[in-house]
Amino acid sequence: MPSTLLFANSNEGRVYALSTSGSAWREFLYLGLEFKKICVVPHFMWAIGGDRQVYVHVHGLDVPIRLKEEAYENERWLPIEGFSNRLLPTDRYHFSNADGTVDRNIDKVRLPSMAWQWEGEWQLDLTLDGQPLDHDGWTYAVDFPATYHPQKNWKSCVRRRKWVRFRRYCALNSWCAVAPLHKDPTQEPFIDVSIGGANVPGASPGLLLVWAVTAHGRVMFRSGVSTTAPEGLRWTAVTTPSGCEVSQISVGATGLVWAVLYNGRAIVRAGITRDTLTGNNWLEVKPPGTNLKIAQVAVGTNSVWCVTNDNHVWFRRGVHGEASGVSEDAAIGSGWVEMVGNISYISVAANDQVFAVGSEDRALYFRSGVSATDPTGKKWRLIQLPMQLSRTSSNFSFSSRQSGNSSPTTTKHRSLNSLYKERLQQEAGNAESVAGTSVPVSNEVYEISGKQLKNSRAWSPVRSVGSVVGTEAHPETDSSVFEGETSRDSGVFGECEDHGGSQNWTDCEVQWVGCSAGAVTVDPALLPNWFNDSYSQNASEELNQSWRLQLLEDLKKRLPAGEMESGAFAHYEKAIEMSSWVKSGEARCAKSGHPFEDCLIELEWVNNQGTGPDSGTLTVLNSDGITTKMQFSLSEITCIMCCSEPGSPRLAIHAPRLPPGSSPLKLQFSGDTDLEDWISHLTSVCCQINEVQGRPSARSVWITSGMGDVFVFDPINLESAQWEEAAKSYRQRIDLTATETPYLTALHNGMLIGSRLEISGFIYDDADQVRFDLQGHPTVRLRHKLETQRNIPLHINPRFNENLTVFNSMAASAWSEDEIRDKLVTFAPGAEFKLEIYSDTDGFRVQVNGKEHPKFHYRSGLAPDTVCSLYSSGRVKILQIVYDSPRIIIPLRDVYWRQIGGHMKRVVSSKAGVVWGIGYDNTAWVYSGGWGGAFLKGLETSSQGINVMTDTQNYYIYENQRWNPLSGFSSTGLPTDRHMWSDVTGKHKRSKEHAKLLSMHWQWISDWMVDFHNPGGVDRDGWQYAVDFPASYHAKKQFTDYVRRRRWYRKCRLTTSGPWQEIGNTKVVDVALQPDSDDADCTITVWAIAANGDVLYRRGVSQSQPAGTGWEHVPCDQPLTSISIYDNKVWTVGKNGSAFLRCGITVDNPLGSKWQLIEPPGGVSFKQISAGKCGIWALDTVGRLSVRKEINGTFPEGSHWQLLPNVLNDPPHYEGNSGFKNVSVSEHVFAVSQSGYVCKRSGITPLNPAGTGWILGIQANWSSVNVTGFYD
Repeated sequence: MPSTLLFANSNEGRVYALSTSGSAWREFLYLGLEFKKICVVPHFMWAIGGDRQVYVHVHGLDVPIRLKEEAYENERWLPIEGFSNRLLPTDRYHFSNADGTVDRNIDKVRLPSMAWQWEGEWQLDLTLDGQPLDHDGWTYAVDFPATYHPQKNWKSCVRRRKWVRFRRYCALNSWCAVAPLHKDPTQEPFIDVSIGGANVPGASPGLLLVWAVTAHGRVMFRSGVSTTAPEGLRWTAVTTPSGCEVSQISVGATGLVWAVLYNGRAIVRAGITRDTLTGNNWLEVKPPGTNLKIAQVAVGTNSVWCVTNDNHVWFRRGVHGEASGVSEDAAIGSGWVEMVGNISYISVAANDQVFAVGSEDRALYFRSGVSATDPTGKKWRLIQLPMQLSRTSSNFSFSSRQSGNSSPTTTKHRSLNSLYKERLQQEAGNAESVAGTSVPVSNEVYEISGKQLKNSRAWSPVRSVGSVVGTEAHPETDSSVFEGETSRDSGVFGECEDHGGSQNWTDCEVQWVGCSAGAVTVDPALLPNWFNDSYSQNASEELNQSWRLQLLEDLKKRLPAGEMESGAFAHYEKAIEMSSWVKSGEARCAKSGHPFEDCLIELEWVNNQGTGPDSGTLTVLNSDGITTKMQFSLSEITCIMCCSEPGSPRLAIHAPRLPPGSSPLKLQFSGDTDLEDWISHLTSVCCQINEVQGRPSARSVWITSGMGDVFVFDPINLESAQWEEAAKSYRQRIDLTATETPYLTALHNGMLIGSRLEISGFIYDDADQVRFDLQGHPTVRLRHKLETQRNIPLHINPRFNENLTVFNSMAASAWSEDEIRDKLVTFAPGAEFKLEIYSDTDGFRVQVNGKEHPKFHYRSGLAPDTVCSLYSSGRVKILQIVYDSPRIIIPLRDVYWRQIGGHMKRVVSSKAGVVWGIGYDNTAWVYSGGWGGAFLKGLETSSQGINVMTDTQNYYIYENQRWNPLSGFSSTGLPTDRHMWSDVTGKHKRSKEHAKLLSMHWQWISDWMVDFHNPGGVDRDGWQYAVDFPASYHAKKQFTDYVRRRRWYRKCRLTTSGPWQEIGNTKVVDVALQPDSDDADCTITVWAIAANGDVLYRRGVSQSQPAGTGWEHVPCDQPLTSISIYDNKVWTVGKNGSAFLRCGITVDNPLGSKWQLIEPPGGVSFKQISAGKCGIWALDTVGRLSVRKEINGTFPEGSHWQLLPNVLNDPPHYEGNSGFKNVSVSEHVFAVSQSGYVCKRSGITPLNPAGTGWILGIQANWSSVNVTGFYD
């Protein structure tokens, strides 16, 4: 979980932040303005200043707030004038938005406030759906509400072009005043403000709700506030019931609003939904007691807490935030429950965790034990930590003057505030012990000081609307305030987090007056290091008590001297014998394509204690426990993968070397506990057999499954086993003694230059002729029917009846006319032979029994790289094949895929060994170097680097309806229709009531809600319409639409563990890594795509610091979805389906200078791109691959794309499962097909960068593969 911030403000008006990963308060940079009230959500803080005006502060953003303004210039063709800006009265504006309803004259488009800056001038957008346009950017159509085309024709009556201009919010990490209600800000100042609404059901992502209260008791709503518009647009008064004057207000994460009246009652705003953000009406809630008055209220997601005038705290039962917009009962709750404690201020986080300020000691407390089942928690825990003061703090001069040159670990001096009031002695002791804890020391200290303004008129919000308040810095001269050179917090805090080395620390007892928990996320099961409870120390101290040490010493004295070390107990039997064991259990098994049947399974493991290789067997018995279904050695297993379905815990055992139909073997268990137990044991023993433990090498291939499991293939052991020092090549020995003719043997590396193939065997006495063919992948063409054409780069055919040896080749099923008929016949019936084939630079060299035949030169299009197998037929017996190759030989079907731990959508590696991952919630992770986690259940060799991980996903179901003349749209469909509640295909029945999660590690975190962001658009109720079900859907109902559907979703969260460390708070959808050199601990270039499509560059990434230090933004006019880097060239894919190349990247300018458009083939829309030594490969939206041709030093962008068609029944494509999910390029090209195969492209040559065919691995639920770190 990334670090989040808890905010608090002191009685001096200073703002402080506490990180969940930190152990000290840090003061916000003081710029001369005090604050009475603060309220925050992640990255956005709203506050009431000492001048009673509203301020907003944006902080901690890696991606700047940058928006694109668009305006469409429209023209109509007139008979005399041609195209003109003189439009018909019924036409749209000359400059308008996309649908023509809003006037968007580019001369009248203004910046929202002075906090924004333009980036350049208006420019033409010269692309349409990824295709380039002419220099003037015009697109043509028959009429305005129609489809536009880049080419003009005779019926083009209208045309338009798009102008774009970017604006940037430049007041990051600064206080910015929000416009007051009146010209005179003192006429109606503000007394309270609250921000929330980040999780309003169905609302657009990024929406925020800001409510405020004025000194006149009026309630104000700030419209237009979002993560891309921090200041909002305008204040809107929300009428309150007559006689109700509001004193305080609170907004929850789901938009629920509670307000406190001066008479001590509370009112609740009902009807707040995505369509009505200000709600409909107010509901009154009485105080908890007859003589009590509510003084302050705090709203979470499913909880409301309040503080009464006697400083007691109360919890409101029955509040349900997600339903509060449609249910009044869910908004107001059902009753008050009193809690223990004297509290003056309370704040509730979005996950309903509670923080409070004590009424007597003004200390900060956390409510422990709060959960969904126990929303009131257990007790209050004191947050007592040291404080790092700003240099502008009033306490700083006292603290630093007294500390002198003392060591950082000495007791910190207390501030002036603590002189006025003494705390309990116990608390003072706790503070001293915390102050002495060791904290990581930063390498650099950055000091940023602000100037205090002496002229009070300069603080008038009227004069500083949209400006940076409290500093005279300028974007051109003081980047530390605006850009944050060193970290996301530059210009926010007065000091860098130099905990150990800084002496500007204090244990001063700050008098807290308020706190805000809207931006903090605390997991109750993993609390941060904020607490100094005495009982936590007692447990460790008890181990060193004198009575315990004396007792241990007495026990040792009972034994004769030296007996403990002399091995006197060696003759005793071991308590636990681990050399061999048997694990058995019940399950249901299914072979490939067969139904599940009851069975018993036994896992036997034999550890030979170093005397030989370890071994084990897996036995599947019938339910009677006597007869055997199947039994095989664990060495046959190549992958153990979870393949559970909701309510059905399953694993799949892949052993492709077993007889056909045996792999994969699927086992279904009665519960998740049994499944995880078997996965952990099977994985552990298989890893021991394959001798793979710990961190994989930098050359590994990484792959993820559809369930988010991460697997890796490490070629190190395979390389050491194949390397032949004498031959200086890699060798594979293939035993064929148990095989009969015809023979077909895969040659996984082809016959690369320098390869050698040795075939040993004998010819039967009755043989007339035999043949040996080096075969290439067949050419598959789809004409009026599917045609498969054979390719044979080398054909050797000894003919004993003609007494000659024929050498030839075949291309597209046609023999070459340039046939060699050699009269030298070294093969003989009834005799043994040794056939050797060498790949030289100019041809195949063939030797038989030491005698050499004439060299067979390579034919055009049949290079030795295109060879994929050896075929032999006739009356011949082959005993052994020795296959030598200059590269490591990877039999993709037989390699062992080891589960590494964690939950990822995709993983990206590098040759330097740095590996990043991206979760399903777009969280970035970096590999910590460990192995294990939840799936191994403690059987890993070391738990180092294993961290808790969380991920979130959405479950979707579709509600389908058909129109009929009597009742309109209803759930009564035709007999041939899909299920009325189904998945996206309509083939599988679904229901909200029976939806199950994949495992016990998943938890629902929301109720079922209508998805208003379904692709294709929806109406106000979430419906999409179509002519019939298997058709395209649209948002507006048309006359011919007879069916409709809407999508429901429910969020769930996974809690697991694995060897991954989370990187910051910025969400990314893709990432690319490239080492800058081959040196040890070299810097690594990292580019990424943020969730909003912006491009990011990661600073400071190396082997010793794989997470880097911070993000830097790289502007791009188009939102992007995919990125890849090779040879300092960055390739990306935009959301419009086009490709881009970053130009101008050098050592001095690592960010490059501009983007170059690389248009896709006609009618193709790319979604992923991968660059490597083998070229540039792109994947389009229908699963087809394209290869960039003619890339060279003069034209690094290449000339054109070669589209590779997906031919059905040409593996890995099958009926209903054609195309690819993912592609990855390095020195090899790997891909994952829609049918589930992991594939490797063969036959790639400089003249044919597209290759000739695919080598298939195992077929499983693969999702994404990455080989950017893999090399031979």
